[in-house]
Amino acid sequence: MENYDVVIVGAGPAGLKCAEVLAQNGKKVVVLEKNKMITGKICAGGLTIKSLELGFPGSILQKKFNRIILNTPLQRTEISLGDKFVATVDRKELNEWMVKESKKNGADIRFNSEVRQIDNNMIVLSDGQRIKYDCLVGADGSNSLVRKHLKIGTEKFLEAFQYNIPKNLNKFELYIDPSKFGPAYAWIFPHKGFSSVGTGGDIRKYANSPVLGLSINKLKRNFDEWCFNKFGVTNSKLQAAIINYDYKGHEFGNKYLIGDAGGFASGLSGEGIYSAIKSGEDIANRIINKNYVCKNIAHILKLKKYEENFLLRSLEINRTWTKIEFETIVFLLKIGFLKNTAVNILLEK
Repeated sequence: MENYDVVIVGAGPAGLKCAEVLAQNGKKVVVLEKNKMITGKICAGGLTIKSLELGFPGSILQKKFNRIILNTPLQRTEISLGDKFVATVDRKELNEWMVKESKKNGADIRFNSEVRQIDNNMIVLSDGQRIKYDCLVGADGSNSLVRKHLKIGTEKFLEAFQYNIPKNLNKFELYIDPSKFGPAYAWIFPHKGFSSVGTGGDIRKYANSPVLGLSINKLKRNFDEWCFNKFGVTNSKLQAAIINYDYKGHEFGNKYLIGDAGGFASGLSGEGIYSAIKSGEDIANRIINKNYVCKNIAHILKLKKYEENFLLRSLEINRTWTKIEFETIVFLLKIGFLKNTAVNILLEK
């Protein structure tokens, strides 16, 4: 039986960053990934300004933008980011780079290693192999096996769906229309050779009580119709992914949850790359030093609380109110009144 200081389940950004920091500090760590090779994720691949300060190499960035265009039924405005920018990234390329960084620092990354059973100090793989651990980290996404082992339920899910259309669009755009997309928005995130066009919504909310009069199926129909009229997506395939934003804790004795497994993604925007990497970094430091205070996680949770308990709720009151609210916000942005606030949100301050 093998013995490791830390076993991490899942080789996404959260798990790989956690492994990198642990290995840098002398911990014997293994990352177990059920897929046979490095894969990406169904993801729009948008990076906020703050995410770009995490040290990604320019070679993995698809496109950069120093302006964001906001569209509503009544207005169109551009937010200039000055000398800062947002960008898009291919998730497979991001994972490949993070695997290299983790291995370079001494982490053991294993693919085709599916976890079948979890005990208090040991995991069992699908091939019967047993691995003993001192600490276990769940970085295994929205349908986390580690989270299930801890008996932590999940009630808050977003479903994001998108088309990757074969058009080289050059503008980073958001479309806001409560009649079509509810309290969310549709995005256009250009990449090299294609553009991600998508939207999403809270699965349970839309199922139990349609948000602003929209069921999840109605939201998809509206999105399909909008995409067909705007881009002609008949030759593109609809992709979908589930995002867990139901945070219920991250430290449980010698077991931890990070990234999507911990519900760190934003319930407002679905953005999760930054929170995945920073939660992975914090938990690594927490394992290394029990006196370490997880300041990044505290900041992420503070922002989540503001977005989900204040902004999101205010956008779900009723369709008329939401239209007025969005149009007012965009108008104030147009005249420069809320520009600093908008940039701070992109900075995730």
